[in-house]
Amino acid sequence: MPLSRAEISKRYREKQKANNLEAFREKERIRGNLNYKKLKNEEIKVKEEENKEEEIKVKEEEIKEKMPTYFTNLNIANVDDSGFIIYKPIKKRINSLNKSILQPQTIQLYFNCFKKVYKNFTKMDMDDTFQNELLNLLNNKSYDIKYIKDKLNFLNKDLNIFIKSLNKNELQYIYSILTRIKGFSSIIKKIYPFILEKQIHYQQSRDNKEMDEIDKIKYYKISFNKSDIINIIETHTNMTPRELLLFGLFTLFPVRRPIDYQRMIIINDETIIKNEQKKKISDRNNYYYNGMFYFYRTKNKDIQKFTVPDYLNTLILNYIKTNDNLELKYLLLDNNNKQYNISTLIIHIMKVFNKIYDISFSAVELRHYYSTYINHLVKIKKLTIDEHKEICYMMNHSYEENKKYAYLL
Repeated sequence: MPLSRAEISKRYREKQKANNLEAFREKERIRGNLNYKKLKNEEIKVKEEENKEEEIKVKEEEIKEKMPTYFTNLNIANVDDSGFIIYKPIKKRINSLNKSILQPQTIQLYFNCFKKVYKNFTKMDMDDTFQNELLNLLNNKSYDIKYIKDKLNFLNKDLNIFIKSLNKNELQYIYSILTRIKGFSSIIKKIYPFILEKQIHYQQSRDNKEMDEIDKIKYYKISFNKSDIINIIETHTNMTPRELLLFGLFTLFPVRRPIDYQRMIIINDETIIKNEQKKKISDRNNYYYNGMFYFYRTKNKDIQKFTVPDYLNTLILNYIKTNDNLELKYLLLDNNNKQYNISTLIIHIMKVFNKIYDISFSAVELRHYYSTYINHLVKIKKLTIDEHKEICYMMNHSYEENKKYAYLL
């Protein structure tokens, strides 16, 4: 009989202890420090989680061409005294004026970033008019282009200095904003090689990614084996129905982003979702109805429908019984009868897993570890490639994206 994940984890720890007792104790010390510092770490991880998906989304949406085609555009124009490389601008703008509809959280992310870097570079706060015009631009409303151009006139003189002052995320967000402004093609063509260079390094860093010591401790601690998960649920009698549901959502179903469940509504009448796909993406919700998940609002705009696994469905039904709000539709996950703030939901997920494993797991880590787990199952031929692709789809991942999410074992 094959070993369970819990047994594998136990044997791994025993082997590490036997091979090198001092190294094992050091790992235990690290694990203890993780728990001691978890509250501070949670705040950091929340910020990372809030920005991570938007960062990836921007990179995927803004750079759609195959990178090898544009390697020749990375021609060095100069190198300053600090070693900063200045690239020659590309000859032709890659995409036309960007008029894509942004999600509210993306607009806020771009706005906050721009406000911060503008002040850092110019040493001035954005005035109210500038802020309003920027928001109009990001919301695809009419904006005062002359006013915005006047406020950004410094880019014509100090563009390379400005680029040098930005980290990779800030550069991507600022680039995305500038692609939406009429008459900025010359600046866009100068910035694009820097964007491409960051993208190349980003893709390379995602290939052949290895676990550090903390990742190893966490990966071998957790189990995605169904029997192990059910055993945990049935033996942790001190957990609330909501805690059990949070645990089940991220272990009994291919691990999705927390926001997919944050905006999920339980309904008792299927006609409620009849015209959902006709709505704007930003106005849609996800739904649970009669043992089915309906995902109408996803990162890649796919509309997805899945049967909920039996045991997870039982957890949902048990949670519904404890919910006093029995209206026609209500939230799958609620925080005191209100919609979860995404930051709070992320923290609650971490606390639930910490309650079970004595180490907190962020939702991003769970997606990485689960991707590692299913990629390993394919490698040892316990999962076919077609089955792997189906699981990737249930995660709202592409097949190639999922392989990059996985660590090397």
